[in-house]
Amino acid sequence: MDHHGSDTDCQGECLQLSEADTAWWASVFKTLGDPVRLQLLIRLAALRGAEVPVHELCDVQVSASTVSHHLKRLRSMGLIESRREGRVVYYRLGHGVRASLLQILHQKERAEAH
Repeated sequence: MDHHGSDTDCQGECLQLSEADTAWWASVFKTLGDPVRLQLLIRLAALRGAEVPVHELCDVQVSASTVSHHLKRLRSMGLIESRREGRVVYYRLGHGVRASLLQILHQKERAEAH
């Protein structure tokens, strides 16, 4: 999820975003603001890079076509990757996304400790 190859230990310098980067990050957070998309992303993160066919992701209390729409949105942001094998589409988390997602999710624990 390293959008521009910046070092994660940037000592505050990475907080200076261009207008284009600000728009990109706003889109990422808006994308993750949907509970179904976040649930799909977390399920893929639990697989630790393994691929899963789309039909195994369709049990999130929405229709299969809605799941496909959400997966397309996640893929367009670079959060997930897909490949087609015949009629089956396989999905997996995008490179570096799991580590970034874990850092964000663990932030809740840090906030609750204070």
